[in-house]
Amino acid sequence: MLLNKKFILLIACILVLLCFTTVQDTYAKYTSAVNETTDISIARWRILVNDYDIRSNASTTNLIEPEFNGNTHIASDVIAPTAQGSFTVVVDATGTDLSFNYSINVKNSIDSPVSDIIVTGATLNGTPVTVTNNTATDSTISGTITLSDQRVNTFVVNIMWQDGNGENMNNAADTATTLLEESVAKLSVTAHFTQVPSVTPTPIPTPTAVPEP
Repeated sequence: MLLNKKFILLIACILVLLCFTTVQDTYAKYTSAVNETTDISIARWRILVNDYDIRSNASTTNLIEPEFNGNTHIASDVIAPTAQGSFTVVVDATGTDLSFNYSINVKNSIDSPVSDIIVTGATLNGTPVTVTNNTATDSTISGTITLSDQRVNTFVVNIMWQDGNGENMNNAADTATTLLEESVAKLSVTAHFTQVPSVTPTPIPTPTAVPEP
């Protein structure tokens, strides 16, 4: 009887030691997991618009003096009713690790002597893009540039001095403007950029506990 009690006591001591070892091992695993760190690189956001870094602001507004092509009846690089020209906006996303939406708004500058410049079309890297006319002299070009697109993108915006239906300036104002010394047409061009939102991941369903038999 005494031998049986000693044997049971020995077995109990061994079980206690095993439980203590298991708890220590489990605690060590959780402690190790808590102390582990993961390095994740932060995505770069650096877009240049005509060499201007927009990181200090989500958008940039610049006055642009367009180039007028000239034709048989109008000399180049001068303004006159019906004159046509263009300007270029280069968006350099080489330093960006994100897809982004862009919006380029074009309208006549408040300090421009000509208020009848309209957008007649635009291209992105030589391919025509849609132009939304907010008003006759206020237009927007918008779209998305993804990571799979080329990093340096060139927009060419075609413009014209409108003369006829819908014009803001009458013939007298047109004539007075052309008589101004060193008169130039100015456009206010605002480029705005926003990151494309990531797709929201589908939640993982909570596992249902299986009842014990």
